[in-house]
Amino acid sequence: MAARVAVVVNPASGRGRAARVLPDVERRLASLGADVLVSNDAEHAAELARKAVDGGSEIVVAMGGDGMVGMVGAALIGTQAALGIIPTGTGNDFANALGYAKRKPLDGAAILADPAFLEIDAARVTWDGGERAFLNVAGTGFDSEVNDAANRMRTRMQGTAKYVAAVMKTLPGFRAGRFEVRIDGGEHVLPGMMIAVGNGVSYGGGMKITPDASFTDGLLDLTVIGALPKLAFLRAFPSVFRGTHVRHPMVTTMRGARIEIAADRTFEVYADGERCGALPATFEILPKALRVVVPTSSSV
Repeated sequence: MAARVAVVVNPASGRGRAARVLPDVERRLASLGADVLVSNDAEHAAELARKAVDGGSEIVVAMGGDGMVGMVGAALIGTQAALGIIPTGTGNDFANALGYAKRKPLDGAAILADPAFLEIDAARVTWDGGERAFLNVAGTGFDSEVNDAANRMRTRMQGTAKYVAAVMKTLPGFRAGRFEVRIDGGEHVLPGMMIAVGNGVSYGGGMKITPDASFTDGLLDLTVIGALPKLAFLRAFPSVFRGTHVRHPMVTTMRGARIEIAADRTFEVYADGERCGALPATFEILPKALRVVVPTSSSV
């Protein structure tokens, strides 16, 4: 008997791409009797995912980009339901890491007819006044200020192009911070521009910020970009798309199950592209917290 499927869709994802392919997706899923639920925003998507589980859905599919996938996936942690993905965003880093064909949403729909499953780790970030789960990458420092700038930019650019534009806008006025990091009990004081905490490898449309991270190793990867001069930062920036930035002498990498981060001034934390709260914050791995639908060819 086929699993009961619900699809939570963000029609605006991928600059309206989800809305354009939705009729074809619905035809593909007609034989499964899938329920299609349209979300207004990220929080609404999480609410719809929880309602789908309460209604008996065994697979809840996020149809959208990384933000949608992160919100729906976080809502499924602690349930028996599995996360499916129909990638229609501009980056789709999480879906790509699991082996989904790049920017081919109909392939994601076809996988649901004969799904394979994998248990993966998730993560949780806690700050003063709140907490949330995330699946892929969280960041703070320069990265969070770039995210904030990108969210406020009025432009038709999306994905990596928009992120790069926000980098160029933010960098001239940015000053590095002094981070205090406690990782599995070890303490480190690091001047730096930004910190990324990765359960997954990449974000922002292919920036491999934590290139050695794994969804199944029970650990979080930490990348600290040191207090580089701005011109040196610009020269090194392209290497993040290859994951080779970690070889730079001003980049520090560590790995642990629990990471506490504080700073000498206010920095916001973003997780899976969504704004959380301000440092200090604690990041913890949630081992094997989520079942995901993966292509049978997935190497994860």
